Amino acid sequence: MSVRKKALTSFDSVVLAAVVVDLEQYVGGRIVRIVQPSPDEIVLDIRRGQSTGRLLISIHPQWARVHLTTAGERGTLSAFAQMLRRRLDRGVLRSAHQPPFERTLTLDVGTDDGRAALIIEIMGRHSNLILVENSHVAGSLKMVPRSKSSVREVRPGAPFVPAPRDRPSPFELTPELLADILSKARVPLSRALASSVLGMGPTLAAELVFRSGLRPDESAAEHDDAAVRLWPQLQELVTIVKDRQFAPTIYADDTGATGFTPFPFRHLESIRHQSAATMSEAVDAVLTAAGSLSLLEDARGRTIAVVDAALEKNRRTEDKVAKSLVEAQEAEDLRAQGELLLAYASQVEPGAVEASIAGYNGNPLVVRLDPALSPVENAQRLFKRYGKLRDARAALQTRQQRLAADRSFLQDARAMALKATTKEDLDDINRELMDEGFLRAQKLSRTREKSAGPRTFKLAGGTVLVGRTTRENDRVTFTLASPEDVWLHARGVGGSHVVLRSEGRRPSQQLIAQAASIAAHFSQAREARQVPVDYTLRKYVRKPKGAKPGLVTYEREKTILAKPELP
Repeated sequence: MSVRKKALTSFDSVVLAAVVVDLEQYVGGRIVRIVQPSPDEIVLDIRRGQSTGRLLISIHPQWARVHLTTAGERGTLSAFAQMLRRRLDRGVLRSAHQPPFERTLTLDVGTDDGRAALIIEIMGRHSNLILVENSHVAGSLKMVPRSKSSVREVRPGAPFVPAPRDRPSPFELTPELLADILSKARVPLSRALASSVLGMGPTLAAELVFRSGLRPDESAAEHDDAAVRLWPQLQELVTIVKDRQFAPTIYADDTGATGFTPFPFRHLESIRHQSAATMSEAVDAVLTAAGSLSLLEDARGRTIAVVDAALEKNRRTEDKVAKSLVEAQEAEDLRAQGELLLAYASQVEPGAVEASIAGYNGNPLVVRLDPALSPVENAQRLFKRYGKLRDARAALQTRQQRLAADRSFLQDARAMALKATTKEDLDDINRELMDEGFLRAQKLSRTREKSAGPRTFKLAGGTVLVGRTTRENDRVTFTLASPEDVWLHARGVGGSHVVLRSEGRRPSQQLIAQAASIAAHFSQAREARQVPVDYTLRKYVRKPKGAKPGLVTYEREKTILAKPELP
């Protein structure tokens, strides 16, 4: 599974101010397209002259931001996104305004019905996107009813109330007020500054403390002169914002871009960094990838939760069926008791509650009787119970086979969800779960016009194909593979079907071992040091009639121990 990479810096009010500079080139342009890549994102295409800017607005709790981007694929439109299309399509962007040091951006849009304000609030988990018309909320990406907030209600028809402010901005600070704030703080200086001054992100606060010659992790109470030393740095920050002296910077490590700042930060000087053409470019380089990965991980988590719940339900049902099968095994005993009771009926006393007769093995057999019935009627009663249990056993065995097939399908789906690298891959898996009845019907991204196809690995001597979903497993095995290709699958666990194509040549054992490592990597056992992997020729793989996607049987297999890894 992919690992989320924590961004080095955050989207604060100063970063937003620098983004506003980027956006101003499109003031006077028309909104020509509105899409919704994910539930938390809206993208506006704004065309001015021959240039079109794509403005991404995200209210994701962790990756909330607004900036120009090159991303923004289509997705399923929410009711709010549809409203934006109706109200703002072809509207003119008249202005983009941010109150100093606030994380709120207002887009003033002129429409055929008058003016509308699209208000973007970048406030962590409280982030929101609100359409305001005639000073009232027309709609919002996230509803905030009175039951959730006694401070501020955000619902259609309600008067629009700006987000409350509980801190002074750097514009409003005085040396005395700053000294008073810091004297009461019992936390590190950077945290005290970030929590007490409006629009101050933690990284920016750490930078101001660092520039003051203080340590960001030191307590404010430890320095009587902290306010005096911080005041010039705050004034310099005010000048940078007021005069728009931004110099967007991107920070990176070996894995790629990890942070951005509106001007070079001295306390990050040791980290590899470079100038960015615009603030939007810097934010896009870091947070769009991180946000996409976060959305992917969130979607993966939801899919895994659905599969795990289905597997647990399947396990409980299999246990019950197995227990019922054990009980059904007594059917043959009942039949034998009935036959023996008929044979010895003449020796049974009338009204007896039990009869002791010789069993087929010669040992005494005690048969419980209904004293109100004759021996023959008691035998008939035993035969009737035998018939019911015999029929139940057949049904239970059929159900047990079906449950085993469900378990195999779910294990494969889980293994593939863990290895999915795109939202589209997860959507394909979710569609299969819906088709098989394990997931309630829901809206997913549009089906791809063309399948991404199996994962492909080129090896010296052959090509390895790996299924991404259970249906693609079937395609890899029965459509793309030839009868003489080698077919592989991790033994006894969920995973992808893997085919080694050696173009008619007999593959070496080393080549098979490489393919087996790939099969182990794309299986549920990928965390193990070694995984048993079965392999056989594709012509010995069969799909049972009516079997679920990805379910096969095979024969003439050999097993190899493989280390889960990619070539």
